[in-house]
Order: sequence, then C-alpha cells, then structure tokens
Amino acid sequence: MTATTLPIIDIGPYLDPAASAEQRQAVSRALDKACREHGFFYLVNHGVPQDLCDRVRAQGHQFFQLPEEEKRKHKVAGNFRGYKHFKDIIIRGRASLNEAIAFYPPVNCYSDGIAQGVDPTSPSATLPTMPDALGSQNSWPSDEFRAATEEYRDLVLKLGDRVLSAIAAGLGIGDSFRDWLLDPTWSIRFNGYPSLTGTDTEKAGDVSLGAHVDYACITILNQDPESASLQVMSKSGEWHKVQPLPGAFVVNTGKMLSLWTCNQYPARLHRVVHRDEKPRVSVATFIDPRFNAVIGPLPELAVPGEEPIKYTPKTFGSHLVDQLRIYSAMQQKQVS
Repeated sequence: MTATTLPIIDIGPYLDPAASAEQRQAVSRALDKACREHGFFYLVNHGVPQDLCDRVRAQGHQFFQLPEEEKRKHKVAGNFRGYKHFKDIIIRGRASLNEAIAFYPPVNCYSDGIAQGVDPTSPSATLPTMPDALGSQNSWPSDEFRAATEEYRDLVLKLGDRVLSAIAAGLGIGDSFRDWLLDPTWSIRFNGYPSLTGTDTEKAGDVSLGAHVDYACITILNQDPESASLQVMSKSGEWHKVQPLPGAFVVNTGKMLSLWTCNQYPARLHRVVHRDEKPRVSVATFIDPRFNAVIGPLPELAVPGEEPIKYTPKTFGSHLVDQLRIYSAMQQKQVS
C-alpha cells in the first residue's frame, strides 16, 4: 500500500493580521482545491504550540493505560460523552479494535437559554431547565487532563474558525456560514489503538477502526507521529496511508460541509489500521454547526444544471440525535 500525497496548507496568513488580501486569497484557493479534490489535507503554521499537542496526547496515553475497571468509571449515560470500550464502538455492524473517551459541551441551552430567533413561547424553544439532549455530562479522568484539553480546545476552535472563514472565502460566500457556526457544537474524541496483530486482525476484519465518514463540518486531527495508521480511500477506490507530517494537523471535510456545499466538497471514507508495537493515540476535534442551527444545502452553492439536493431542513441537534438513534439501533442489533 502506498502513502497518499495530501496537499499541505499553510494557514498562517489567516492568523496574521498583517497578511495581505492576496496572501489570504491564495490560502482560500488552495483550501478550496484541497477540499474538492481530496477532502483531506495537512495544516501547517497553525499556531497551536507543539508542546501542547504532545501534552494532550500524553494525557490520552496515560488514560488508556489504566486498568479497564478504572476506565469504565468514566462511562456515562448516552452514546456521545464518556468512555467507549472496544465493544461499544460499532462500525457497519462490526466491533472495532480501539477505545475512546469523548467530550461535548452542554447543548441544552445557550447564553440566554433560548436559541437565536426562536419565539420563547414556542414549543421549539430550548430552556435551561431542559435535560441535555446528549445525555450525561463529561467525565474527566483528572484535573490535569481537563486543564490540558480545555486549553487545547480553545486554541483549536479559534483555528477552526479561521479555517472555515478561509473555506467560505474560497467558495465566494463570505461569512454567510456564520449563522451555522455561531457557538459551534464542538466535540473532542481521544482514540486509543493497541497493536493489531495475529488473531486480532481476523476479529476486526484487518482494521482497528472501520471505514466511515465524519459527520462534522471539519475534523482537526492531532495524532502520534510514529506510524502511518490512518488510511484514506482515493477517488478510484484504493486505500492509501496518511503519513504523519511533523508539526501538522490532518484536516478532513465531513458530511455537514458536504451538505452545505451541495456535495462540492466530498466527505471521504477513511479508516485506521494500526500494527505498530507501540499503542497509538489520536485526538480528533470535530467542529459542527450550533445545536439549533437549521441546516441544509446553501442555495447559492447549487451547481448549475444539476438537480437540487432533496433535503428537509432540520436543526443540527435533530440531525445529531437522529444519528444517535440509528447508532443505538445498530448496537442493539449487534448485541442480539
């Protein structure tokens, strides 16, 4: 299997107030091409300190090395937040050979308890007293783990905002995406992968995490640099390794951005096959629309001459909860 050659995008001009309009336009054009042709790219000069990236992954390694009974203490109600054991992660009806712990913000309310533009007397108004739609809250392994993760999260969310601004400029739509991404529904998922050898390979169908696409607008991946375990499917249907690039994030487009752009930006299939002697940790930050944003194809991005995408507008929260129901049904089928 060959290693894929992904575009390398220098986001520096979008972080530098002194950068010229021409420099920013060059970044936007490069991003637009990468999203259309690959759906994956390396992001460099991103402004997130390398020592912080390393420290966050180190927290993940420490957590996944704990005894199973200790890790299971961080399993919480709902299928979003908390610890996921190998048997809890089902991809296309097959259990995975990785474990995870995930963190989401509270999504029951916003600063004033009601989403923007919603009549407070209407049934759709979400009040602070409503239960969180995603279940129980985050379970942090330690104060140190939480402090490092939240410091990292704040910087990555600022970076994601700049990346999406550059993408919007490349699409020629300015900041019309702002309504979607005002107070985004971020999530951070720590993934732990043991070595995949021998009989484990047969059990998992030769993969650690099965082929899937992300639901997010974009995913920003911070991964261990030692092994090329991430694989991306090419347009021709072949799997290619993604070699870690020192100091770079790997970024990919997801189904929300594909929907938003009327499928001009594809959500690429990817998987993980980890066969290194050392365990692997990756930290994926998913950036989604705000929970009460009404999502759907943007009319200004409709492709001339093509049939409009048939999609019933719904809030992102409804979409996310629908996915939870589908995922839960798959798990129940697997158990039975």
